[in-house]
Amino acid sequence: MLPSAGTVQRSILLGCLFALLAPGADASACSVPVFRYALERWASDLFEVDVFHRGPLTAAQQAAVSALEDRALVNGGELNWEIVPCDLATELDPDLQAVWEALTEPDLPFVAVRLPGGRQGSPVAWSGPLSAAVTLLDEVRAERELARRILTGDAVVWLVLRGTDAEAADRVVKLLNEQAAALVDEIELPAGVGLPGSELLARIPLEVRFSVVDVAAKEAANSLLRRTAMARRPEPVDETATLVVPVFGRGRGAQVLTPAEVDADVIAELSRFLCGACSCQVKELNPGFDLLLPVAWDERLYGDGVPSEVTDVAAAPPAEPEYVAIPAGASATASAPSMEARELTAEDLAANRAAAAAAAAQPDEDSTNRRRDWYSLAACVLIVVGVYAWRRRAAARRAALSDRL
Repeated sequence: MLPSAGTVQRSILLGCLFALLAPGADASACSVPVFRYALERWASDLFEVDVFHRGPLTAAQQAAVSALEDRALVNGGELNWEIVPCDLATELDPDLQAVWEALTEPDLPFVAVRLPGGRQGSPVAWSGPLSAAVTLLDEVRAERELARRILTGDAVVWLVLRGTDAEAADRVVKLLNEQAAALVDEIELPAGVGLPGSELLARIPLEVRFSVVDVAAKEAANSLLRRTAMARRPEPVDETATLVVPVFGRGRGAQVLTPAEVDADVIAELSRFLCGACSCQVKELNPGFDLLLPVAWDERLYGDGVPSEVTDVAAAPPAEPEYVAIPAGASATASAPSMEARELTAEDLAANRAAAAAAAAQPDEDSTNRRRDWYSLAACVLIVVGVYAWRRRAAARRAALSDRL
């Protein structure tokens, strides 16, 4: 559904297909724009901070670990991370053991910051001595500027992490700024925002507004932002390439692009998607990845009164599905004001038989659901065909542009 050298299209398209076909996904349930729904209702994914040591920590080392823990959102801090002590004098989980072995026996204590993933082989975004980890996000201009833009009402902030090709970076920054100004007048917010089921929860202006955070090559080179973006890039790129990340919600990157993959169509389609109605409200079914940002989102958005609709900030990685028994429908209990334990009477048995006969006379709900699923599948096939045709045309346009250059 969205362009971008293939990768943007695939991730956004998969998210939309999930939204159409996933059980319980209601395509008309919410008119709140994607960027605002993500900001108000999606808790930040937690990075994992593995602290490797051998045997008991000294008092100073324990104080440093406590400082890391104090900065975690779950402990009242401002960082979306969780601390995992890893005592090498004991047997570690295989996943943690693999992380340690990949660090090539550094001096202890040593810290590895891993991307969110629930200890399922998540990549290491940063590693270093315990003392360096304590001050890891103290001086981070870009991260704090991203949060400031979002909290003042920007729908999408285009993060540009400059590489060594200054000309390519200048060109993409110029294009992003031009399109940001043009799209404000072209994109409209969904109708129905504020109605039941589509309420706004935070007192931040709801506007179609875009901006660019341009990070200098020297600052971006070894930043955690760049390391996270490189790890989330589906296709590898040169370590010195400029990276472009559209950021929305609570610091969620929609995709990682290079300047060659960014054109006016890509910018417009991504912007329209993120400003469109949030048809799928389940975070894990939407494309994107979270950045590690120093901001207590709930506190900044709501103060002390966090609405009940907001997801718990200590959200864990997606768990295995839990299957539960489906309770009886309202029609089965509407005529029974109380159901204390008692033996069935003849009247009860007669009523049950009548209810069963009435249910048998109803249309086959399963067949109706199957028809609806086939209609959804057919619609998805049409979407895929349309995207494929669009990509062929876009590739031809890019090739023609390349020939002219």
